[in-house]
Amino acid sequence: MYCEGMTRNALRLLPPALLAAALASTGSAVAQKVPAVSVAASDKPADVVWSAMPTDELRQRAQANEIPAMEEFGRRLMTGTGVPRDQKIGAAWFQRAADAGSPTAAFNVGVMYDRGFVLERNAEKAVEWYRKAIEGGVVPAKHNLALMLREGRGVAQDGPKAVELLREAARQGMTASMFALGDMYEHGGAVLKDPAAALAWFAITDEVELQANHGTETPLSKAAQQRGEDLQRTMTGADRERAGQIGETEYRQIVSALQPKPAPAAAPPPAAPAAAPISTATPDPPWPNATADQVRLVQQALIDQQRLHGKADGVAGPATRLAIREFEKSAGLPSTGEPSRAIYLALVKTHGGADAIKPPDPPPPPTSADIAKSTETKSAVAKSTDAKPADTPPWPAKTADQIRAIQQLLIDLKLLKAEPTGTVGPLTRRAIRSYQKKAGLKETGEPSQALFESLKAARAKAGG
Repeated sequence: MYCEGMTRNALRLLPPALLAAALASTGSAVAQKVPAVSVAASDKPADVVWSAMPTDELRQRAQANEIPAMEEFGRRLMTGTGVPRDQKIGAAWFQRAADAGSPTAAFNVGVMYDRGFVLERNAEKAVEWYRKAIEGGVVPAKHNLALMLREGRGVAQDGPKAVELLREAARQGMTASMFALGDMYEHGGAVLKDPAAALAWFAITDEVELQANHGTETPLSKAAQQRGEDLQRTMTGADRERAGQIGETEYRQIVSALQPKPAPAAAPPPAAPAAAPISTATPDPPWPNATADQVRLVQQALIDQQRLHGKADGVAGPATRLAIREFEKSAGLPSTGEPSRAIYLALVKTHGGADAIKPPDPPPPPTSADIAKSTETKSAVAKSTDAKPADTPPWPAKTADQIRAIQQLLIDLKLLKAEPTGTVGPLTRRAIRSYQKKAGLKETGEPSQALFESLKAARAKAGG
């Protein structure tokens, strides 16, 4: 067994609940492994909206300087997906997105200069673009720049700075950086040779890599395990004991760094100006108690505004925190990167309302009185020849009730996965447009009585 009696045992001394919470909170971050030679592909999760967009529309939006469109159009040209493959023009689109301030594109441009892929190899330019990507929060850029600092390639050799960057990346879930630290301490050169520290980092790499992949060995975990076993053959018992102490200390710091940070106290939302009266009072959307549900709400609001790509998974990983920081910057808010209630309210107000994503509460168990009443009702219906199936109430008088009725019909038709709130947010508008498109109606995304009647008819036709 790997590092028998050493670091694996030391790591097991951590409270199991702490270990599970830390690994659960990392989500894609801990599994996001970038080898020493990164590839020129976006580190952001794929977005179904951009990836499915027709090429002509995508090209038009890229030409209008929409950064996600530039990145997706560049990716298609690089890979030949849906368009003739043209890597030079694809690289030019990545360069254009990087010049426009995209950290992801800056990382891609850095990789191309670093590896001589499409662009002519230029270590100095690779360093420059990696640093810009790091400023934007792209973790793999820290890993790649650290390797260049270790080698003195494109920049003066700086072992301590390389170790600092690798430690930062390791604490953000980069297992490749954990492995690189073991390699540096094993061979020395840029840093002092320290076999005990090398063994500790190889053990950490193997442990976290296995946890991230649900116990399945990967090439990286196998390499770390082999390197650790080779080191142990030449080490004394005192060195192995010191390796265990180093491994436990470093692993605790990684676990602590990967745990979700408590959200700062929410600032009260700004009062609406007196000169801009509103027709109906809309209370702030509800804020769930569970941390994962809070993160999921913020992620969905970011996705609705096309600031975040992927699914609302309830994990505040690097992509989510970067999207929050970009929103905070655009809204003139302090940069925290935290999925707080204050950020959610700001996103909601920016987008003109929101739908509260909340699963319906389960119904309470029926009482004996409920059962008796149900039996009496069924008997009465069976005896009545004029009984008609229950239907949705007529068009309500109040605006909020009208919206709520439409939302319920959309839910019944499985077009909306949200609680009927009585306010029109991005989820409701999207569901309305989806129905209008299927029904051959004009896609307005707006609630109306005509829409209400059409939805009722569709539900009746579906047997609802």
